[in-house]
Amino acid sequence: MKKVFWSMAVVFLAFGIVFAVGGKADAATNDAQRFKSVGANKQLILVTTPGYKSNKATIQMFERDSKGVWQRKALMYGFIGRDGFATTMRETVVQSPRGKFTLGTAFGRYANPGTKMPYRKTSTRDVWVDDGKSKLYNSWQVLPVNNRWKSAEKLYQPAYNYAFVINYNPLRKPGWGSAIFFHVSSSYTMGCTGTSQANVIKILKWLDPKKKPVIIQSPRTELSRY
Repeated sequence: MKKVFWSMAVVFLAFGIVFAVGGKADAATNDAQRFKSVGANKQLILVTTPGYKSNKATIQMFERDSKGVWQRKALMYGFIGRDGFATTMRETVVQSPRGKFTLGTAFGRYANPGTKMPYRKTSTRDVWVDDGKSKLYNSWQVLPVNNRWKSAEKLYQPAYNYAFVINYNPLRKPGWGSAIFFHVSSSYTMGCTGTSQANVIKILKWLDPKKKPVIIQSPRTELSRY
């Protein structure tokens, strides 16, 4: 879809990244340790908001240690869709999907910043089809159109200097929502999740497909679902 925090040592602005001391998080505040749906995963991005209507998000990075215990690696701030989380996700809403999702390819206008994820450098010909009547709905395609779709989002733009796909609606059901990414943003999005470019690069460098990374997006009041 289209588009301070205090520490013992340092203060970061809203898009600053805060690293957990020693790479560990207090068990009392470790959200990942409470989840029951992440048994097969070793990396987790957790995106939460105070409620459904908020578009300001807290983003946490968790990774299992050698003993299988989740450790928080970083905490940062960002945004979701303008109108918050969707109760029913559709192409027509300006909201972000809730749920647990796997991650797709990473991509950007520039060279691979050092991620282990599959990475694709974009060009002005790359688009993501958002036409629900097209057989190519919710997929990456390359121009020219050749009558294959009536609308698509350009992937060669500043918001996607660096980004990765959130695998929402993988069955590509018409109208259920498309082009859901984690990307560069300094304000609310049109359905994606965003944070500063420095933070996106930090996450990309950390992600490792061998650790089966996933993302959970939810209002804090519904974390018990996971």
